[in-house]
Amino acid sequence: MAKDDIKLIIKGGVLCAAFSFMALFVPVLGAAVNYFALLPIFYVGVCLGIRGYLLASSIPLIGNLVLLGPLGVGLFGITIFAPSMAILYWHFLKNKNTYTYSQIDILHLFSSRFLSIVAAGFLYLKLSNSPLFELLTQKVEEVSTLAKLPSATGSLVEVLPGLFSFLWLLMVWLNFQIAYSIALKSNKAIRKPTHKQNIFLPPIWDIALVAALWLIVANKLFIESSLLGIFARTALCICAFPLLIDGIEIAQLMARFYKVPRYATGIFMMLTFLLVWPMIFVVVLGLVEPLYGLKKKYNLKI
Repeated sequence: MAKDDIKLIIKGGVLCAAFSFMALFVPVLGAAVNYFALLPIFYVGVCLGIRGYLLASSIPLIGNLVLLGPLGVGLFGITIFAPSMAILYWHFLKNKNTYTYSQIDILHLFSSRFLSIVAAGFLYLKLSNSPLFELLTQKVEEVSTLAKLPSATGSLVEVLPGLFSFLWLLMVWLNFQIAYSIALKSNKAIRKPTHKQNIFLPPIWDIALVAALWLIVANKLFIESSLLGIFARTALCICAFPLLIDGIEIAQLMARFYKVPRYATGIFMMLTFLLVWPMIFVVVLGLVEPLYGLKKKYNLKI
């Protein structure tokens, strides 16, 4: 391995560890940079491959073991190592010397696998009568009391898991996309995008989103199960995530077609993540894509 590669691995691992643990020492700044803790090791991965990624990720892994113990290692493995490893595996997977999955394919795989895990987890809670649900309710009640929102406990219990799932999916995917974009611009990415790659998200997410909405309505009107309510809202947030990413790509294509200034597009993207209603609009763009073929339409016109 070249000397420059070793330096990149060390830098990526150290930055990931620094971003991860800064919140322990500088809470405000740490909370901001922690969201991008995956970015350095993702960059190492897309530039040097899975071997380089494994070496870089070992540095924050050791840091978690030293500072937080086995619990920290477990959290790191579940929230950072496992999803990033899966994405990089799909990113580099080849079939007959051709990369198997496009970025849209990986987005679909990442979201669908996570939805399957969440569904299996809720099914386990339902069938096993596990005390985990009561523990979750208790923790949300404590947070509600501290925030002086005791009347909102029930709704918070149903909303928070879906919100956290959505933010976690968004964090992992944005870190990967930013790292890959930087690697492409610096001409260091191992894999280069091609025009033959699939650019269309499977239409199953439209069906799943509508099904989750109907499940929420049915639970409110007829079933009134707290556990089912949590699952329905969590599934809704997970299904909205790939449609949001697809909608962002469509919005960018439309902006390029209508020659919208880059600063205006940048402002719109910032508002999309800061406010609620622009995000809903972008999700709707992804939702109607299979019906109107917006990607094909604007790709051909550019």
